[in-house]
Amino acid sequence: TMMQCLLDANLSMGYWGKAIRYANHIINRTWSSVIDQTPYFMLYGHKPDISHLRIFGSHAMVNIPKTQRGQKGGCIAKRLRFMGIDTTSKCSRFIDSSHKIVLSRSVIFEEDADWSRIHSNDTGVYFSKDPAADVTQPVDQDSQVNVPSTSSSKSPV
Repeated sequence: TMMQCLLDANLSMGYWGKAIRYANHIINRTWSSVIDQTPYFMLYGHKPDISHLRIFGSHAMVNIPKTQRGQKGGCIAKRLRFMGIDTTSKCSRFIDSSHKIVLSRSVIFEEDADWSRIHSNDTGVYFSKDPAADVTQPVDQDSQVNVPSTSSSKSPV
């Protein structure tokens, strides 16, 4: 769901509209059993190219044009968050730390770097940036995970 996308990307509800727009873009390119084809194929008459699809909210290194780099030896790329596809060009949409939308085609995505797993304990749900973390073990060694028993027998107290 959209809420899971926003939570996994560690984004606030302020990005809900951007997530919905990107989800709609994906839904129009996925198979529908009702029409027995994709909505995109029904509209345009050919299969959609899905090679441009990326994980919403993932980080990417976006190239800074030479005219905006400043002095020699400066940064040639910025680390921004992916916010979907621009509908008027072949660019991807990104957001920077000042919440400004940046359009770019010259990008290297870091989709594997931010994958997280959801963990839960008695205080709530939290995320681990450790991709090797096991969902049955808490990230913080001091906290305990309360797992309800699945057996019907009562244990002695």
